[in-house]
Amino acid sequence: MIRTFNILLLIFALQWSNAQETNCASKENTLEQYLKEKEYTKANEIFNDIKMNCLAQSEKSLQLGLQLQQYNIEIAPKENKEKEVREILGLFKLYDKSFPNNTNGNFEKSAMALYLNKVGTNDEVYALLDKAFEFQKKSFQNPEAIYAYLYLFIEKYKADKKTNTVDAILNKYVEVTSLLEVNKEIVPENIEIYDRVLVTMESLMKDYLVPDAVIANAKNNFQNKKSDVLWLQAMANILAAKAKNAPIFETVAIELNTIKPSSKSAYYLAIFNLNTAKQDQAITFFSESVKLEKNPMVKAQTAYTIASILSITDKEKSKEMVLTAINSNPTNGKYYIFLANLYADGVADCATTDFERNAIYKLASETVLKSFVVEPLLKGTAEQLSKSYLQKVVATKGKSKPVKLGCWINQTVTF
Repeated sequence: MIRTFNILLLIFALQWSNAQETNCASKENTLEQYLKEKEYTKANEIFNDIKMNCLAQSEKSLQLGLQLQQYNIEIAPKENKEKEVREILGLFKLYDKSFPNNTNGNFEKSAMALYLNKVGTNDEVYALLDKAFEFQKKSFQNPEAIYAYLYLFIEKYKADKKTNTVDAILNKYVEVTSLLEVNKEIVPENIEIYDRVLVTMESLMKDYLVPDAVIANAKNNFQNKKSDVLWLQAMANILAAKAKNAPIFETVAIELNTIKPSSKSAYYLAIFNLNTAKQDQAITFFSESVKLEKNPMVKAQTAYTIASILSITDKEKSKEMVLTAINSNPTNGKYYIFLANLYADGVADCATTDFERNAIYKLASETVLKSFVVEPLLKGTAEQLSKSYLQKVVATKGKSKPVKLGCWINQTVTF
């Protein structure tokens, strides 16, 4: 009899559970529909019912609830704002408790709910952002949250300099910039936003990013961090901006280029060599950087840098690099202006007759006029330069004919 009763009880429990799941799913669908229709009063009514019986069973119900609660925060009067924010924090906490492997980034979102609505204290916001950085780093992608994390850390330093040090600020800055660089790869559509955040953070750090402090921090951390690619990348970037000729910059850049050679690592080595009067090595690394770079805009700028460095000492290589810049980014008019000036400066090297001299100036004129075709704002500059080149043309006897220019110019011009 007892065995039969237990079987009946189990059957009843299973039936009740199935009915409950079906009922919860139905309510979830109704809530979703109300949200689509912006029927927020009805949505709040049914969500109250869902919270009582269903919320911890469905990740979708939690996501819908968060969507609804965000609306409630937005419309809440000032005196009720904190109550609504605390409500959404409770949902975020339940989300992580019920679905611990979720990728919703609930620590970050909790922090920003407080931060953006001016609720809670800086310490409370920072504690949540620190948890996001520690435990949910893969989903810590909100640019504003990342900035707030560094900002609040600096505020903590100002409030208690005994506990926090400038070195600690620099360590945190390196960690946060590393996170931004990782996020650029994960969320490439936000690269420009992340770059703006980097610029803003550098401004925030202006009192701490002084050469001596940066150099000391790099030296103190190198041995422990030399196998950490993210640290090497971030530190090399900081040293490139603040201590271009410091030996530790070369040490960090060499280590990075050994572990993970890239356009960026070669660029850092080029910058160091350029700033320590080793131009040949600098050009070698700049060229390697151009070769490895996949972003056409960055490739163009690096190639242009090389062209500028070599414009006097090696015009042939300079021309090669500016043409690489043009091919990589043909909409930048300044590259054509540079090439035109390079040609004009080549008269002394490459013209042995008046025909060749005239041909070079004609080539310079034609080249500079291309600049405003791709960048109309340069029209005035281009026309003025073109006129100045043509004014240097001398009269010659005989008919116009193609002039083949050798030397490093290697062009045929009809004049």
